[in-house]
Amino acid sequence: MIAIEGLPGTVRMLHLTDVHLLHYDDRDADHADACRDSCECFAENERDEAGYRREPGKEFERLMSEAATMDLDVLALTGDIMTYPSLACIDYLVSQINILGVPTIYTCGNHDVHFRDEPVNHERRRAWLPRLKPFHGDSPDYEVREIGGIRFVAIDSFDCQVSPRQLEFFRQQLVDGAPVVVLTHIPISLPTLRDRTIEVMGAPVLMGDPDWSPESRREWQVTADTPETLEFVRLMTAAPNVVASFCGHVHFAHTDAMGPRAVQYVAKPAYQGGQRLVEFKPLSSVSHEEEHWG
Repeated sequence: MIAIEGLPGTVRMLHLTDVHLLHYDDRDADHADACRDSCECFAENERDEAGYRREPGKEFERLMSEAATMDLDVLALTGDIMTYPSLACIDYLVSQINILGVPTIYTCGNHDVHFRDEPVNHERRRAWLPRLKPFHGDSPDYEVREIGGIRFVAIDSFDCQVSPRQLEFFRQQLVDGAPVVVLTHIPISLPTLRDRTIEVMGAPVLMGDPDWSPESRREWQVTADTPETLEFVRLMTAAPNVVASFCGHVHFAHTDAMGPRAVQYVAKPAYQGGQRLVEFKPLSSVSHEEEHWG
């Protein structure tokens, strides 16, 4: 629960990330081998505690069925919802969102915009973004939704970077002091998150990490941080009206203070059953012992 001064009422948000849907069919025959390789790799590496293969589609259906009982105001999907941008994955995700019938904010991860046989870059992202239009409309780089007095701001960070246009958009959202909740796929680098990320992922695959080696960046197909990315990270930690950030990517749950007020919430992947239900409440309705912002 997060309490916010001046909020008119409670806002309930469900955060899901890293579903890694694996559906594909003959409409993507040109990438069938890549899809098959992705499925085999996932089956080999992702098993539950009993040793059984995880099934992302079934786990997502279970989570969405639970979501239907939560009286939600918003569903936040923060990237790698699909393992690749197949038409079968997209159709399935659209159907699940439509069944839930809740306002949904979606931002891409690195997997959502390329197949396994392709590089991760802006060219491939531009090629596949038209398929993702049901989720982002005409604004894939950023989106803002005003819900219950909270400004939910999604910034596409599929490549660990923020563009000049994204940075300017983000600045504009901070100007009037409204409470801002930020949604990205990739977390910003924080000392309390960095070591665990290296342990799990083999590299500090985070935005604005100060010591990510050039060799490792090349392996992950990530360029050196741009000035705009570093300024975005600074604003995330310093802006007085950033309430919280919700993200994924690193495949474990973690909570970090970003500054004197804001908190970064990293979610466990949804294919492992990860979810985070958050209630934003008016500060006047909670006790002094409860977490608050304002």
